[in-house]
Amino acid sequence: MNLRLVHAVLILLSAALAVLFGVWCLALYGREDGLASLVAAVAAFAVSIGLVVYDSWFLRKTRTLR
Repeated sequence: MNLRLVHAVLILLSAALAVLFGVWCLALYGREDGLASLVAAVAAFAVSIGLVVYDSWFLRKTRTLR
C-alpha cells in the first residue's frame, strides 16, 4: 500500500468519523433541544462533505503519480 492510498483511506475514515459525530450531535439535539448541538451537527456534515470532495480531488490529481 503506497502513501497515496494511505492518505486516501485516512481522509475517508475522517469523513466517516465526522458523519458519526454529526449523528451523535443530532441525537443530543433531540434529547436536550440545544442550538449548539444542531450547529455542531451541521458543521460536522459540512466537514464530511468537504473531506469527500477533497479526497476525490486528491485521487484525481495524483492518479498519474507512482
